[in-house]
Amino acid sequence: MALSDTKLKSILNKPYTGLPELTDGDGLGVRISQKGTIAFQFRYRWNGKAQRMTIGRYPSLSLKDARILVGELRDLYNKGIDPKKHNQANNTGMTLNACLDYWMEKYVSTLRDKTATLYQAVVCKNLYNQFPDIPVNEIPVRDWVTFFEKQEQINLKRARTILVQAKSAINWCISRQVIDSCELMKLSPKNIGVKTEIGDRVLTYKELAKIWLAIENSRASTINKLLHQMLMLWGARNSELRLASVDEFDMGELIWTVPKGHSKMGNVIRRPIFEQIRPMVEKLQNMFNDKMFPGTSLNTSITISAANRYVRRLREKLDMPEWSSHDFRRTLSTRLSEEGVMPHITERMLGHELGGVMAVYNKHDWLEDQRKAYELYADKILWHIKHVD
Repeated sequence: MALSDTKLKSILNKPYTGLPELTDGDGLGVRISQKGTIAFQFRYRWNGKAQRMTIGRYPSLSLKDARILVGELRDLYNKGIDPKKHNQANNTGMTLNACLDYWMEKYVSTLRDKTATLYQAVVCKNLYNQFPDIPVNEIPVRDWVTFFEKQEQINLKRARTILVQAKSAINWCISRQVIDSCELMKLSPKNIGVKTEIGDRVLTYKELAKIWLAIENSRASTINKLLHQMLMLWGARNSELRLASVDEFDMGELIWTVPKGHSKMGNVIRRPIFEQIRPMVEKLQNMFNDKMFPGTSLNTSITISAANRYVRRLREKLDMPEWSSHDFRRTLSTRLSEEGVMPHITERMLGHELGGVMAVYNKHDWLEDQRKAYELYADKILWHIKHVD
């Protein structure tokens, strides 16, 4: 059955469980990942062996253009020229868009969802279609500088981040020999934008109380409200909680187990479901069967961009210095240290592995000590909520 734009749009960037490959005609087909990434492919036989080459990603390459391109590759084939070798010989003429497509398909698609989303939001969003018709190895360094000067006018920190990640993408393409060079590699990060500072914000209990009340009084969904209140109480990373499934929360043992796939360090994290947070967990479990914090669909988690937008709206309404939900982690560790909670306990609460020999031999979670510390911290926050001006 021939492909159509309607069919491809219905699949694009959505969870997919159908056939991994769909055909169109004349050797053209698409390969579809479980995340809904669509890549056009040309299939043919050469010297009796099946061959397959990726020619672009949808929708960057339209279905119409993919058919035209396959027609040209078929002409080469009919003339006795191996399309794959012809394509490799001309890879030095790849545009920036083509390089980014190749990098996303071959490398970024293998990374954790959070990392892949970050690359998509930073690199592709800002670089795509900047130099649409120029081979990437022919873009002069002056044009790169002009581009980043414009980015500096928007956001100095982001300008440097874009450069660092763009160089990573281009360097990967060079190492794979799909391009031979790029003038971008001549730019040094220290000469573009400013370095992103390591956070040092520790919130007061009064500030935590004000944020809590702002969440309560906001018009956001229950999902977003509970997500950020629970991040404050647990001190978890955003992705650990945001991507959580209902079955991660054992209400019999009162333990939340974060799987390796949701952990930044790739380790299993166990936290107690303590007294003050238990009603929130039960409320969410009674609302949903799979995702704890569903987004636009019950089968997908709320996105990081949606969570960040909510925090930005909260900040605009509060008269206090800049803060982020990640500061909840630093605040929990600092305030509990002030209360005499030992570092190995707060490190486990943050989901960190212990250092040195303990990282190898000591796998204890100190769940009961964690529980007492969490309840102490929650009591402090809730007291200030009742007494905040």
